Amino acid sequence: MFTAFMAMNSSAADIDGETLILSCQEYVAIYDRRGEKNLMASVSTSPAEAMRAGICRGILEEHVKHKGYSCDSPWYQQALYIAKQDPEQYLHSREQLLDEACDG
Repeated sequence: MFTAFMAMNSSAADIDGETLILSCQEYVAIYDRRGEKNLMASVSTSPAEAMRAGICRGILEEHVKHKGYSCDSPWYQQALYIAKQDPEQYLHSREQLLDEACDG
């Protein structure tokens, strides 16, 4: 679903590091610490929250596809790493942030 959204929305390519951090914070908030879907997440998550969280997951998946390698960390760990960053203090590019999260 997110891949289709990315293809239709050219502004998605303009997502910066700050937006990625905020969307991964939303994503991690929906899931529990083990990376498993919280039973109440689907009931208590608004469509807007789900879309923001989907940005994080979609960008993580697309990053691996475009780089052509597998990450040392599973997607939830990558999202958690990104979510822990301070969006106002992180000064590197989105690509560098994704690479750091992937390398664990």
